[in-house]
Amino acid sequence: MTVSTTQRLRSFVTDKLDLTRAVARVLKSRPLNPYPYLKPIIEKASGVQEPPISATPHTVVYTRGSMRLLRYASPHRRYRTPILFVYSLINRWYILDFLPGRSLIEHLTREGYDVYAIDWGVPGPDEERLDWSELLGGLIRTAVRWTQRVSKSQEVTLYGYCMGGTMALAYTSLYPEGVRNLVAQATPVDFSKGGVYSLWTSEKHFDVDSLVDAYGNVPTKVLESGFLMAAPVQRVTRWLEVCRKIDDRDFVSTFLAMERWGADPVPFPGEVYRQYIKDCYQQNLFPQGRMEVGGERVDLGRIQCSVLNVIAEHDTIAFPAMSEPLPSLVGSKDCETRRYPVGHIGLSASSKGAKVVCPSTAAWLAGRSKPMEP
Repeated sequence: MTVSTTQRLRSFVTDKLDLTRAVARVLKSRPLNPYPYLKPIIEKASGVQEPPISATPHTVVYTRGSMRLLRYASPHRRYRTPILFVYSLINRWYILDFLPGRSLIEHLTREGYDVYAIDWGVPGPDEERLDWSELLGGLIRTAVRWTQRVSKSQEVTLYGYCMGGTMALAYTSLYPEGVRNLVAQATPVDFSKGGVYSLWTSEKHFDVDSLVDAYGNVPTKVLESGFLMAAPVQRVTRWLEVCRKIDDRDFVSTFLAMERWGADPVPFPGEVYRQYIKDCYQQNLFPQGRMEVGGERVDLGRIQCSVLNVIAEHDTIAFPAMSEPLPSLVGSKDCETRRYPVGHIGLSASSKGAKVVCPSTAAWLAGRSKPMEP
């Protein structure tokens, strides 16, 4: 550290009142994520404020319950085929529009795509009864239709990320009409390869019925505790790392934005969670074509559209082995897998994601999307 950095840190730490209060709040609250308490310390020591995230301009074109459909209109639209993002139910959608220069959505709009994203919102009592049939045939199907209507296109590209990719695959199996392309990014398919998550959610160790019956929607603390136990040391060491790089303003800014997103979890709709754990993690029915939604089997072999399977080689959430079987399961003759040396979130939010993954994916879509008529 430089002399000025050391002086700033020493000046702050010697302010015993502020530090004592911050530590006392952490000890009292025992948070799974210490971000709200440690953020002011990092901001004061570095002189960097938390940057605004999800800065790409957008409008809300449809709402239903807690769900919103967002449109990110391209300033220079080149493609008739719009892109509809289906993100996971576990975290917030705006990691797709992370920071200027590190935003998948921003990159695609600049390339000329009309982009839409489903914001699942914060599930409440009404979402406790939401099941997979309504999730796919109601919410996602309606989002597809509104995307078609607003973009004036009969076909869409579905872009699923993490569990959102699992949902996009299931949707396309059941409702293939109008889906021209499908991108499955960091998407769990074979849940027997889920490592520690498969172990923790096994019937022997996890009674999902008792959890959902007791809470309705699964509380955020339950979801967060799983990620904490999977990497308990990193929860602390990453804060030590930012202290070590306190003079690197870009690093600190990105760190604060990432921690802000990570500290914004949402409850998981209970009935969707119940079937997700049972059918996917506990029985692994999804890749076998035996998962049923609304009385119909989810058969990935029915998917005939172009498919891009995007894998993060250092993914510790959707392990690469969970995504690798996809090409052998879909019926499409145009299915490609691309791998990148990044982590789960790094596919869209890292500098390498911005420089390599985003341009590569946009180029793949360009050859499979209908252009605007001259």
